[in-house]
Amino acid sequence: MKKPFDLYPNELLPSGFQYPESLKKIAAHGAFQEIIPWWFYNVQNGGLAYKLRESDGRNLVPFAKCDDDDNDIACFDGDDIGGNPKVLIKNHFDKFDYPGRRYSYADFDEWYEAAQAYARRLRGQ
Repeated sequence: MKKPFDLYPNELLPSGFQYPESLKKIAAHGAFQEIIPWWFYNVQNGGLAYKLRESDGRNLVPFAKCDDDDNDIACFDGDDIGGNPKVLIKNHFDKFDYPGRRYSYADFDEWYEAAQAYARRLRGQ
């Protein structure tokens, strides 16, 4: 059963950064389409993820992780303060040479659609 989860509080976020409304609704209600192997970070157990924020010189706000062979981490661009930030994918192995892979999405909704499609492919649907 999916449950609501907590996002990082404003005091831990980059100045002016805002989560997209669609993610805030998902977090508040725990109502979302299955995206396994992706899962959303809960601030209650996501302290380690938060340490990734500036690990490679980018102002990242991690929000989801993929438990597959790549172990990707989906992060918002913390410098985007427009309320619908770009999604950047941080590869666990920092390899950016996989043909056909995407390393960014225009916004959360585009990433979420891609995560759902990936989950369906893995389930054979």
